[in-house]
Amino acid sequence: MMDFECHITIEPVFDKDLRLVTAIADKHGFRVADLLMKKRREDTPERSSWDTFMTARSSSYDVVHRMMMLCVEELLSLSFKVWRRKIELILLDDRTSL
Repeated sequence: MMDFECHITIEPVFDKDLRLVTAIADKHGFRVADLLMKKRREDTPERSSWDTFMTARSSSYDVVHRMMMLCVEELLSLSFKVWRRKIELILLDDRTSL
């Protein structure tokens, strides 16, 4: 069975805007990633100021494409800047330690 993974990258958002984007992502089956930056070992992790990233999966290309289009449409309607959207075919995703 093949699975597809979709990524949407938007402008960096924080606080109230991040909560709104997270609600929109959830509504359309996406999960907003926690992109934390830590420059030095002694630094406290901070949310990335470069972008906000969300992801979703489906075994159907048509389903994940529809999810992506609806999510992007809603984000754009609220004036969020969408920088990238892509759908990938997952050939292997192994998270076990070797």
